[in-house]
Amino acid sequence: MNILVCDDSAVARKSIVRSIDHQPSLSIFEAEHGQAALQLMEAHPIDVLFLDLTMPVMDGFEVLEALPKGIHSTQIVVFSADVQEQAKNRCLELGANYFISKPFLDTEVQTIFSKLGLKFNQPSKRDHFDHTPEQKFREVANIALGKGAAIMANHLNHFIELPIPHVGYLTYSELAMTMSDALHQPNTTAITQRFVGGQIHGEAFVSLRGKEVLELGAKLGYQTAFTSTNEIYQNIANLLVSSFLLSLGEMLDKSFSLRQPALLSGSALKQIQSKENQQLFAVEYTCYTEAMDFECEVLFLVDKPSVRVILDVMENV
Repeated sequence: MNILVCDDSAVARKSIVRSIDHQPSLSIFEAEHGQAALQLMEAHPIDVLFLDLTMPVMDGFEVLEALPKGIHSTQIVVFSADVQEQAKNRCLELGANYFISKPFLDTEVQTIFSKLGLKFNQPSKRDHFDHTPEQKFREVANIALGKGAAIMANHLNHFIELPIPHVGYLTYSELAMTMSDALHQPNTTAITQRFVGGQIHGEAFVSLRGKEVLELGAKLGYQTAFTSTNEIYQNIANLLVSSFLLSLGEMLDKSFSLRQPALLSGSALKQIQSKENQQLFAVEYTCYTEAMDFECEVLFLVDKPSVRVILDVMENV
């Protein structure tokens, strides 16, 4: 039996591979993105494909659409941090046989493995020691983003196109450029919101763009007849920030509290510009709402002491 595991995250790929009890009759291949997966499928008859959705080059939806029909019967298991109901339904409509949400539940994986004719191998914590805390946090951030997007999608009843989050260091000068762009672009409003929890201190920066932001606010229940335009923007930003931090806090075993969101001001930009090339640790992503003229860019920024707290947690995961 030939098995292909396709995910841009090495942590997620190894998690699946180590869950499979390796038998002499099994051959396991790995791919970092959808295009590489399709190339492997042209070279080898793949019996089981484990497929992520959010990947560079070619995502999981594009792979499902591009898979040749009738050449080889491949059982497809989508395993993804994107847990929107719309995402699950779309995968099944495109030919996926099963859908597993990240992080995986052993009982759910065991059931699907049994149907696929695979034996489940209980991975030990020792199996995760070859991943750095930074790699593990990227995967945690990706899962938190997927869960947060599902909360938003449920409120909106719209599918949200998920990006691959960028996790790493950002200089104050780069942050100042992003903020300056948000202050001067048309149809753009920038919001900031501080958060704290479990020795982690940070600030979220949300840039809302598009001609239908107020329409999106109305879908969320913020009516312009009772709420000012600025309050609607702040409420949308607060939902984006709180939904991500709620999911992140669950996985870090931290509880975050948030201050009131505020519109970005020119004075705040000047403070950032004065710090020049100092660095912050950032989780950055941009997401879109299908069928609406709306997009948001979100930055979660934490200071160096907070980074140490996060990485200490990841070392013990």
